[in-house]
Amino acid sequence: MSRYGINAFMREINLSPALLEAYVGDPAGCAREWAGPLTDEERGALARRDYGALYGMGAHPYLLWSFTEAVWVPEISRSELVERFRRAAAVHGYPDIST
Repeated sequence: MSRYGINAFMREINLSPALLEAYVGDPAGCAREWAGPLTDEERGALARRDYGALYGMGAHPYLLWSFTEAVWVPEISRSELVERFRRAAAVHGYPDIST
């Protein structure tokens, strides 16, 4: 597992409006084409936009929240996203986010 890879991917999405648009349009394609170090499991979670799984894999919570918010808020309200995020993260407890 490459926490660095997950975090680097999310950071790039957060910093690049063009990459964010590409990811929202085709998450699987964007995760597959990204040149950074990701495992198949990580690419799968990114392809599914599964922030609960990414949290469980140790994605940095601050990066993960800003990434999740950027990706989902246009589709659902922020308050609904907060509740979904809490439920999805709760099943994983507090993950190991050390690098």
